[in-house]
Amino acid sequence: MPVDPLTLRLPPWLVDRFDLPRVIAEAGSYTRSEAYRLLERFAMSGPEQAFVQTVLARRTNLWLYRCNQRAACGDFLVVDVSSPAPLDRAAVAIELKAGAPLALGGARLQLTNVDAALAELIAAGVLASAAVTLAHGDEAAVLAYLRAAPP
Repeated sequence: MPVDPLTLRLPPWLVDRFDLPRVIAEAGSYTRSEAYRLLERFAMSGPEQAFVQTVLARRTNLWLYRCNQRAACGDFLVVDVSSPAPLDRAAVAIELKAGAPLALGGARLQLTNVDAALAELIAAGVLASAAVTLAHGDEAAVLAYLRAAPP
Protein backbone atom coordinates (compact mmCIF):
# COMPACT_ATOMS: atom_id res chain seq x y z
CA MET A 1 0.00 0.00 0.00
CA PRO A 2 1.45 3.40 -0.97
CA VAL A 3 2.21 6.00 1.69
CA ASP A 4 -0.47 8.66 1.93
CA PRO A 5 0.60 12.21 1.08
CA LEU A 6 0.71 14.68 3.95
CA THR A 7 -0.39 17.67 1.88
CA LEU A 8 -2.85 18.35 -0.91
CA ARG A 9 -2.62 21.62 -2.84
CA LEU A 10 -5.98 23.34 -3.08
CA PRO A 11 -6.36 25.00 -6.49
CA PRO A 12 -7.87 28.46 -7.02
CA TRP A 13 -10.92 27.10 -8.87
CA LEU A 14 -12.27 25.84 -5.50
CA VAL A 15 -13.50 29.40 -4.95
CA ASP A 16 -16.29 28.78 -7.46
CA ARG A 17 -16.98 25.08 -6.91
CA PHE A 18 -15.82 23.10 -3.91
CA ASP A 19 -15.06 19.64 -5.30
CA LEU A 20 -12.52 17.80 -3.15
CA PRO A 21 -12.83 14.48 -5.03
CA ARG A 22 -11.80 16.31 -8.23
CA VAL A 23 -8.81 17.89 -6.46
CA ILE A 24 -7.65 14.44 -5.35
CA ALA A 25 -8.22 12.97 -8.81
CA GLU A 26 -6.15 15.74 -10.41
CA ALA A 27 -3.38 15.42 -7.80
CA GLY A 28 -2.23 11.96 -8.84
CA SER A 29 -2.91 8.61 -10.35
CA TYR A 30 -4.87 6.92 -7.60
CA THR A 31 -6.97 3.81 -7.72
CA ARG A 32 -10.57 4.23 -6.68
CA SER A 33 -9.86 2.77 -3.20
CA GLU A 34 -6.78 4.98 -2.73
CA ALA A 35 -8.77 8.08 -3.75
CA TYR A 36 -11.53 7.18 -1.28
CA ARG A 37 -9.00 6.73 1.52
CA LEU A 38 -7.46 10.10 0.65
CA LEU A 39 -10.85 11.77 0.62
CA GLU A 40 -11.32 10.65 4.24
CA ARG A 41 -7.89 12.00 5.20
CA PHE A 42 -8.32 15.41 3.54
CA ALA A 43 -12.05 15.96 4.19
CA MET A 44 -13.14 19.37 5.48
CA SER A 45 -15.98 20.72 7.56
CA GLY A 46 -18.20 23.52 6.27
CA PRO A 47 -16.27 26.22 8.16
CA GLU A 48 -12.97 24.83 6.83
CA GLN A 49 -14.34 24.93 3.28
CA ALA A 50 -15.41 28.55 3.80
CA PHE A 51 -11.93 29.37 5.12
CA VAL A 52 -10.36 27.81 2.01
CA GLN A 53 -12.63 29.69 -0.37
CA THR A 54 -12.01 33.01 1.42
CA VAL A 55 -8.21 32.63 1.38
CA LEU A 56 -8.14 31.55 -2.26
CA ALA A 57 -10.45 34.40 -3.31
CA ARG A 58 -8.67 37.16 -1.41
CA ARG A 59 -4.98 36.24 -1.51
CA THR A 60 -3.92 35.01 -4.94
CA ASN A 61 -0.25 35.03 -3.89
CA LEU A 62 -0.91 32.30 -1.31
CA TRP A 63 -0.84 28.61 -2.11
CA LEU A 64 -3.03 26.70 0.29
CA TYR A 65 -2.43 23.05 1.19
CA ARG A 66 -4.79 20.83 3.14
CA CYS A 67 -2.91 18.67 5.61
CA ASN A 68 -3.66 14.98 6.08
CA GLN A 69 -5.95 14.93 9.12
CA ARG A 70 -4.61 11.60 10.34
CA ALA A 71 -0.97 12.73 10.34
CA ALA A 72 -0.89 15.43 13.07
CA CYS A 73 0.58 18.07 10.76
CA GLY A 74 -2.10 20.75 11.22
CA ASP A 75 -5.16 21.73 9.24
CA PHE A 76 -3.48 23.78 6.51
CA LEU A 77 -0.11 24.96 5.26
CA VAL A 78 0.01 28.32 3.52
CA VAL A 79 2.94 29.30 1.31
CA ASP A 80 3.43 32.86 0.08
CA VAL A 81 4.58 32.42 -3.51
CA SER A 82 5.06 36.14 -4.19
CA SER A 83 8.69 35.29 -4.79
CA PRO A 84 9.57 32.93 -7.63
CA ALA A 85 12.47 31.62 -5.52
CA PRO A 86 11.52 28.88 -3.02
CA LEU A 87 14.30 30.15 -0.72
CA ASP A 88 12.44 33.45 -0.30
CA ARG A 89 9.01 31.97 0.43
CA ALA A 90 7.38 32.02 3.85
CA ALA A 91 5.15 29.27 5.23
CA VAL A 92 2.45 29.26 7.90
CA ALA A 93 1.08 26.11 9.52
CA ILE A 94 -2.52 26.61 10.61
CA GLU A 95 -4.64 24.83 13.17
CA LEU A 96 -8.18 26.23 13.20
CA LYS A 97 -9.89 26.27 16.60
CA ALA A 98 -13.44 27.63 16.77
CA GLY A 99 -13.78 30.56 19.15
CA ALA A 100 -10.06 30.66 20.03
CA PRO A 101 -8.03 33.87 19.78
CA LEU A 102 -5.03 33.94 17.47
CA ALA A 103 -1.90 32.41 18.96
CA LEU A 104 1.45 32.25 17.17
CA GLY A 105 4.14 29.69 17.91
CA GLY A 106 4.18 27.18 20.71
CA ALA A 107 3.97 23.42 20.67
CA ARG A 108 0.66 21.88 19.67
CA LEU A 109 -0.19 18.19 19.55
CA GLN A 110 -2.06 18.72 16.27
CA LEU A 111 1.17 20.06 14.70
CA THR A 112 3.52 17.33 15.93
CA ASN A 113 4.45 16.24 12.38
CA VAL A 114 4.40 19.60 10.62
CA ASP A 115 8.09 19.20 9.72
CA ALA A 116 7.27 16.08 7.69
CA ALA A 117 4.58 17.99 5.78
CA LEU A 118 7.04 20.81 5.13
CA ALA A 119 9.60 18.26 3.93
CA GLU A 120 7.05 17.11 1.36
CA LEU A 121 6.76 20.69 0.05
CA ILE A 122 10.54 21.07 0.03
CA ALA A 123 10.89 17.84 -1.98
CA ALA A 124 8.31 19.22 -4.46
CA GLY A 125 10.35 22.43 -4.88
CA VAL A 126 7.72 24.69 -3.32
CA LEU A 127 9.87 25.66 -0.32
CA ALA A 128 13.58 25.58 0.37
CA SER A 129 13.37 25.68 4.16
CA ALA A 130 11.33 24.08 6.92
CA ALA A 131 11.05 27.43 8.69
CA VAL A 132 7.39 27.96 9.50
CA THR A 133 5.17 30.20 11.59
CA LEU A 134 2.62 28.25 13.64
CA ALA A 135 -0.78 29.94 13.85
CA HIS A 136 -3.80 28.69 15.80
CA GLY A 137 -7.13 30.34 16.32
CA ASP A 138 -10.60 30.67 14.94
CA GLU A 139 -11.26 31.27 11.26
CA ALA A 140 -11.74 35.05 11.58
CA ALA A 141 -8.54 35.51 13.59
CA VAL A 142 -6.45 33.45 11.18
CA LEU A 143 -7.98 35.18 8.15
CA ALA A 144 -7.08 38.56 9.69
CA TYR A 145 -3.53 37.34 10.30
CA LEU A 146 -3.26 36.25 6.65
CA ARG A 147 -4.78 39.59 5.61
CA ALA A 148 -7.60 37.68 3.92
CA ALA A 149 -10.48 38.70 6.14
CA PRO A 150 -13.60 40.01 4.43
CA PRO A 151 -14.04 43.77 4.89
